[in-house]
Amino acid sequence: HNSTSVTHNDEEEIFFPLARHKSWFDGHSFASGLFEFANGKSQESSSEAVNCYYGAYLWAKVRWGGGGESVDFARLLLASEITGAKTYWHMIPQDDKNSAESGFANSGSTNLTNIQNKIVSKEIGAENWKPPVAYDSIFQKNYMVGNLGMTDATCTTWFGTENVYVHLINLMPVTAITAELFNKGYVNEERK
Repeated sequence: HNSTSVTHNDEEEIFFPLARHKSWFDGHSFASGLFEFANGKSQESSSEAVNCYYGAYLWAKVRWGGGGESVDFARLLLASEITGAKTYWHMIPQDDKNSAESGFANSGSTNLTNIQNKIVSKEIGAENWKPPVAYDSIFQKNYMVGNLGMTDATCTTWFGTENVYVHLINLMPVTAITAELFNKGYVNEERK
């Protein structure tokens, strides 16, 4: 039932709300559940949210034989969470001299990953689509958002302000989907 609590899409379900952590308006999940903080609901680890939906997608493929509405819904949750992470958590400074070399010219975010390209390209023919730039160039120099609230974004975590905390909380756990979440161009820029 754990997978059902975060990914179900059955209107008849009375025990769990539809995709209970996902904000379709904001384009990503919130970890704080029912209780809001001063900055509204918040999310600290974008990679944990991605891995939640990745696990749900894998479970749906096993449980329902690799296809059907449940698999498609879990794939939608996963793809939108990856796009949300790349839009709101991953940043490349716009004024970076090396941005053209790494594939980030004129964009504060990464290109869509292979999994998203397959979905978006087939549906709307948007091979060159890039997420919008969410932050100004000064804030982007941090490369990674630590905690994203409904009314703010910080480069800190609940447990510390060191850059390594911010970057690693958004990397762990490392699984097969991590390569889709972090492409090589972004990681090379982030490590500089």
